[in-house]
Order: sequence, then structure tokens, then C-alpha cells
Amino acid sequence: MRDPELRLSAFAEREVDPARKKRGVVVSGVAGFITVAGLGAALYFGTLGYDVRRTQMHNRRLRGILVQTPTVYQVTEGLKEKAPLVNVIESPAELDAAITRWGSRKEAEIRDKAGDWPQLRVFAAGDMMYFIYFDDDDVMKDYVYVTSKGES
Repeated sequence: MRDPELRLSAFAEREVDPARKKRGVVVSGVAGFITVAGLGAALYFGTLGYDVRRTQMHNRRLRGILVQTPTVYQVTEGLKEKAPLVNVIESPAELDAAITRWGSRKEAEIRDKAGDWPQLRVFAAGDMMYFIYFDDDDVMKDYVYVTSKGES
């Protein structure tokens, strides 16, 4: 068996070249930076992909409902599990309050469509808000969706 003190003395006598030590520090720093940058890029693109998928899903859902020309009752019942009704807009003041609370990023679009159709209902689908418009016969005619995060 070897003497443990002999092994320790071999390491103690070895001198480390300062240039080699500096290279090791630089290489470790660059590797750390690349790792952090890669992680940041993966998180950014993952979030971006999720947001695109989420937006498309909500648009598909609403477009699919619209082509069926449902009534207010049918929309409210159909969405009550995933997007319950949170507001019935009956006056300009209520429209202003709803836009301030949920739809400021698409204010112009929400107001334009509110001028076209006599009825507006607001539904909460997680972090998305659905502004759904109905005619005098209670038939769905249009929609706008806005994320409550202030995007979309």
C-alpha cells in the first residue's frame, strides 16, 4: 500500500502556472455565461410559444362559437365552466369601467364593436377576457378577447 503522506506531498510541491490558472477561470466564466444565456433563451422562447398557442386556442374557441350563431343563453351556458359571465354592459359608463379594468390594450376595437351591436357581455376565461357582442335578437355577432395581463 502507498503512503498517504507521499501522495499529499506530491500535490503540495506542484506549482500551478498562473497563465494556465487564468485560462481556467476565463473558460469557466465563458461556460457559465453560455449556460445562463442558453437557459434565458429557452425560457423566453418557451414563454413566447406558450403565449402564441394560448392566443390561438382562445381565437379558435370563439370563432367556433361564432359560426354556430348561438344566442346569449347558449353562449352563457356553453362557457360557464371555462369562461363564466362576469359583466353585462348596459351603459356607456359600464363600458368605460369594463375597458379600464380588462380591455385597455384593445380599447378602440372594443368601443367600435360596441357601437355596432346593442348587447355586450364580458366573460373571464382564466387570464383572458372575452368581450362578446349580440344583436337585438340575442344572437352572437362578434367578439374581442384580451389577456388580463395587458397583452394580446
